[in-house]
Amino acid sequence: MNTENLYAKINKDLQTAMKEKNEQRLGVLRMVKSRVLYVNARGDMPESEIIKIVSKYAKELKESIEEIKKLGRADEAAVLEQELAIVQEYLPKEVSGDDLKAAIKAIIAQLGATTIKDMGKVMKEVQAKFPTSDGKAVSQMVREALQ
Repeated sequence: MNTENLYAKINKDLQTAMKEKNEQRLGVLRMVKSRVLYVNARGDMPESEIIKIVSKYAKELKESIEEIKKLGRADEAAVLEQELAIVQEYLPKEVSGDDLKAAIKAIIAQLGATTIKDMGKVMKEVQAKFPTSDGKAVSQMVREALQ
């Protein structure tokens, strides 16, 4: 999938949602598109950048869902969960914990990292390979692998 394909897919799905009068999907896709256009007015950027923008939006939705659930508003949380499901359609599938640990060990071996001082290099490489992975979880896995 190249840049035009992901951005074009968002635009095509936006038009489809308009035709189907699917208000919720339309609103979510408009938000995704506006976030992309905010960074680059034409939307012509590397796919990895678009994925970062979309994954940041997904992370914000997850945090909102947690906060709303803490306040006991299950109905509002359900609406946000539906929005999150739509956003996740445009993200690559997340890597499982075991696969991620194996990839981290391979990257550590490839870089020759041996101490916690090498954590920055390892993190940069892991985040480049797995842009949608949870930074906190990756950080903890890298720290454990380097100790």
